[in-house]
Amino acid sequence: MNPKRPLIFVPGIRTSRLAIKKDNGYLEHFWPLMPHEFFIRDKLDRVFQYLETKIRLKADDDVPVVATSLVPMAYDGLVREILAWGYKPNTNFWIFPYDWRQSNSVSGQLLARFIEEKIEGKYDDGVDIINHSMGGIITRVAYKYGAPIKRVAYIACPHFGSPLAYFVLHPQINSQQFMSSIYPYVPTAHWRSHDTTDIDSRKTLYQRRKELFVKFPSIYELLPDESYLNDRPMLFADDKPTYGVDETYLRNDWAFKAQDMQTNVRKAMEFKKELGQELPGNKDHDILVICGTDKITCDAIKYQTNFHVSIAQRKTTYVMQRGFSIPYDSGQHGDGHVPIASAMASISGLQEYRNSVLIPEVHAFLPNEKTTIETIRGFLS
Repeated sequence: MNPKRPLIFVPGIRTSRLAIKKDNGYLEHFWPLMPHEFFIRDKLDRVFQYLETKIRLKADDDVPVVATSLVPMAYDGLVREILAWGYKPNTNFWIFPYDWRQSNSVSGQLLARFIEEKIEGKYDDGVDIINHSMGGIITRVAYKYGAPIKRVAYIACPHFGSPLAYFVLHPQINSQQFMSSIYPYVPTAHWRSHDTTDIDSRKTLYQRRKELFVKFPSIYELLPDESYLNDRPMLFADDKPTYGVDETYLRNDWAFKAQDMQTNVRKAMEFKKELGQELPGNKDHDILVICGTDKITCDAIKYQTNFHVSIAQRKTTYVMQRGFSIPYDSGQHGDGHVPIASAMASISGLQEYRNSVLIPEVHAFLPNEKTTIETIRGFLS
């Protein structure tokens, strides 16, 4: 393979290393930690402290958190193969790390600047992009801001959102089963400090993470959007399907109750609306969509309102408690994180994009999977 156009890789959420800027200019890396370090209170508290620092709201904002590189082992197989194809680091191949807490709109603007900076005066034919997961949304934003992007390979991108974000964000939904996937390297068991004088120290890891996620704009932008919810309900209230953004997130008993969460939902849905449903570029030549399939992918949940069931023979009344069921797979499947319809950018599930490939692999492993890599190589060739 003889690369004729530069290539940029845009990773998924949580897979960029993060550091905090110190007053002396030193960068202290705090993400990720090794698994055993999450049981060391000082190290764990440091992660939460730094992740709670100011988040960039505009592309030009000065914030203390800096994205420096990829987390170890996340994309080693893919990157190794890219270099074997003849691409040269910092010459015609770059990786774009970013602060994955911030809005994808901000990250997309920064990606557009990054591209211009790398190719200015060197390449006249733009760039090709490989992305994974949320990196696909960032790529689409960069395209919107005029980045000279020619061809794009989307790997398991939640184009229309992922119900997983809803399950993790909603305070009333028990999402412990999902936390290890949203927050990697963290043990799923509960953890408590021996210090009972501080409220935060008495909270479990699950509670602290749940409270942290609601502060990240990027998580809200991963919620299923209008294009998804108008045709494919995620919530069934008393076994009746609930359609649309407002009915699912902002109204009724199951709505996000906190005002700041409702505000974040509205901002996120407006962002997704402006982004549109169609992937930019020529769908026959310039777009490759890779979708994980056949894995259990929870994409639905039930909500039960209070009601009474009378057993006449025993003259007994049972009260069914209001609340959410455990999230479940409605039969759509996907890669464990992203349902097929969203990853395919097609609610019907049909292959609207000619260069679309279905691969039976889980979300995290899909970028390094042999078939994925071979497919991308053929696409770029």
